[in-house]
Amino acid sequence: MSCKETTRLLDAYVDGELDLAAGLHLEEHLQSCAHCGASLARLKALRTSLRRGVELETAPDGLRSRLRARFSAPARGPGLSRGWGLALAAPGIAALALALWLGFAVPEARVVYHITSSATASTALRNLANHLQAAPKVKIVVVAHNDGVDFLLRGARDASGEAFEPAVRRFLERGVEFRVCNNTLERRGINASRVIPAAALVPSGIAEIGRLQSQEGYSYMRL
Repeated sequence: MSCKETTRLLDAYVDGELDLAAGLHLEEHLQSCAHCGASLARLKALRTSLRRGVELETAPDGLRSRLRARFSAPARGPGLSRGWGLALAAPGIAALALALWLGFAVPEARVVYHITSSATASTALRNLANHLQAAPKVKIVVVAHNDGVDFLLRGARDASGEAFEPAVRRFLERGVEFRVCNNTLERRGINASRVIPAAALVPSGIAEIGRLQSQEGYSYMRL
């Protein structure tokens, strides 16, 4: 294997994308070539630095599927797994792939709070405040379902007599979204006009939670 071929395959080698035969040929070359060995050392050092400075999280399934489809061209060259041919054939595309990886490696944390009883709403809002204090960039959606919708109705108050709506509006200003299950409203005979303006209606609270988890990568918390 030549130095040119080795350089072309180093990224794939470090990522474990080479088949056994190609990997053995590359390692054989590395043992006798100080220049390529130094290139490998620099590449590993770069990746180690990135891992130390970047908090990695699992990308949502939908995003992974789109990226997989976008870069799933047949391999071009010996030993490469499917998808590497396109990235290695054009440096511009390889750079784009790296940019995409860096852009999506650290997505903002996303959490859906599921509230099924307004008896726990005060506690849930306190937890919400603590969550935002500890992680100001977290993206939070609150989905109210069953008796949990009550604290998002006009005039709703906590056990001490404090209205919920001002607190909900303050959270809304901090980027928190509140969503109310319309199925619950219909089942309980609650007119949708009673829902405070800070909250949005969704057809089904359970379906909305499932969508947020499966399509947008939200973690789930029930309160």
